[in-house]
Amino acid sequence: MKRIFATFVFAIFLLSDLFAVPADPRPKTIKQPNGKTLTFYIKGDERMSWAETLDGYTLLNGEDGVLEYACIDENGSLIPSGIMASNKEERDEDENNFLSQISPKLFYSEQQVKQMQKRYQRPLKAPAMKQ
Repeated sequence: MKRIFATFVFAIFLLSDLFAVPADPRPKTIKQPNGKTLTFYIKGDERMSWAETLDGYTLLNGEDGVLEYACIDENGSLIPSGIMASNKEERDEDENNFLSQISPKLFYSEQQVKQMQKRYQRPLKAPAMKQ
């Protein structure tokens, strides 16, 4: 009976790592340091997350935690662009020109995804079984 219970507990621990909690689907609104408003969605889960504007442009935290439009670097990795994000109706000409050169719905490179997954792979220890 103890062995069955220990196996059951071990199975629960294994299964708990399989399920990630998805991000809250409700839009969030913040005021950026430049005074412009930004409403966005948080995507992903606790293991891998990013943000998107309401019209689908990927956002990442830049320096000082400011949300910036994401772009792809020469290695194919997703990086902050250095251009502070704002809502579509508040974008200036420079923002619109930048956005005309990138695609919405950008995503992490395979290497970035592997690094994030590796960060959350922790060795599991089986509970000690009494005999």
